[in-house]
Amino acid sequence: MAATAAVDVSDIIDRRVITPFQYRTLLLCMAVLFMDGYDTQAIGYVAPALVGAWHVDKAALAPVFALGLVGLMIGGLVFGPLADRFGRKRFIAVSITLFGIFSLLSAFAGSLHALLLLRFLTGLGLGGAMPNAVALGVEYFPRRLRATAVTVVFVGFTIGAAIGGFIAASLMPAFGWPSVFVVGGAVPLLMLPVLLIALPESVTLLILHRRPGAEILRHLRRIDPTLSAGTETRFTAREESRRGVPVKHLFTDGRAVGSALLWLIFFLSLLVTFLLTSWMPIVFSNAGLALGRAVAATAMWQVGAMVGTLAIGRLMDRFNPYGALATGFVVGAIAVLALVMVGAALPFPLALLLIFVVGCLQGTGGTQGANALAGWYYPTFIRSTGVGWALGIGRIGSIVGTLLGGALISLHWHPSSIFFVAAVAGLCSAAAVLAMRRFGGPTDRVREMSVET
Repeated sequence: MAATAAVDVSDIIDRRVITPFQYRTLLLCMAVLFMDGYDTQAIGYVAPALVGAWHVDKAALAPVFALGLVGLMIGGLVFGPLADRFGRKRFIAVSITLFGIFSLLSAFAGSLHALLLLRFLTGLGLGGAMPNAVALGVEYFPRRLRATAVTVVFVGFTIGAAIGGFIAASLMPAFGWPSVFVVGGAVPLLMLPVLLIALPESVTLLILHRRPGAEILRHLRRIDPTLSAGTETRFTAREESRRGVPVKHLFTDGRAVGSALLWLIFFLSLLVTFLLTSWMPIVFSNAGLALGRAVAATAMWQVGAMVGTLAIGRLMDRFNPYGALATGFVVGAIAVLALVMVGAALPFPLALLLIFVVGCLQGTGGTQGANALAGWYYPTFIRSTGVGWALGIGRIGSIVGTLLGGALISLHWHPSSIFFVAAVAGLCSAAAVLAMRRFGGPTDRVREMSVET
């Protein structure tokens, strides 16, 4: 290689065949979201058991749900920008440590007040893990597959939430509700050393931060082992970059309207997600299903959503991402209304099949597709910030959804009314996606950055 040659990192990632190293990186990011999904949903699965164990009203659990989501919001708002400045891998490790420790401590909570604090602290770690795992997974995959990469990473969250339901249903009868939190804390802490050793830093982010060429080359050779470089080699990436506070750049270069609309989309989709997952076990229990079946039924919805998540990623890469996601929101909004049929009168195997199908259709919209859109929309230098702030602001929707479910139950509305609320929010999400397509498209201006080895 000539002494003054330039190596285009974007070209290497976009044009070469995807390597086992890239797939492994994606799977590790997916594992982070798996643990995130389990711990985020754990409180919803143990909620019916807590009502019986602590002799509290169902609506009294709403603040526990809500404060955990406040932690998720703050975690996303803080750890996203920090990771854009100091590295994704570092703050993935910090986030996992936080939610692993405090989830484990949640097993020893003796009151609602103690659980409130512990769920808030757990939420800080959960909120920081998601945007950084999504951003890191995207940055090792070619542009033509970025939406798919995001949804594959994010499907780990759905798998974790779904498997969590089956784990909770099997653990609680034998070991009680604390066992759900023990698993949720122990697994991330055991996984942490593996991630510290095997998870790479974003090579594109290293270039934008002007890291030493030897460090960049070490990562690139895991994609292209034949790559060599001289002492004067420059590493470049076709990426926009700006100086200053990352959050400010969410609203520059034509991104202001798009960022605002993304926040609205995340708000609505997270409202729907947490309205359903937080209260669905109680709604199904009130409809006549036994506790174990109500939890398993909610988990089946998550399994269906996993299939829908993978589908929307491929559709967004293959077709216009805005049109595909808007269609997914509309289909999901219509499908969720079918859940009013679930109850004791419906044979349980048929109920599970219905819930699975609804989950598939509902999964083609929602937070999964919104994450794919955000990962595609923002450039590398603010990707964790963009996803983190969209998720962070969107967490207000998850808080509203959680409290709204409790309010509907307190007002003695029919429990199935949550499905109608979810349908309306889904249709509004579709309208926001189409508005983003019309008024908030990303800038095409890209600035090439280079780093000398």
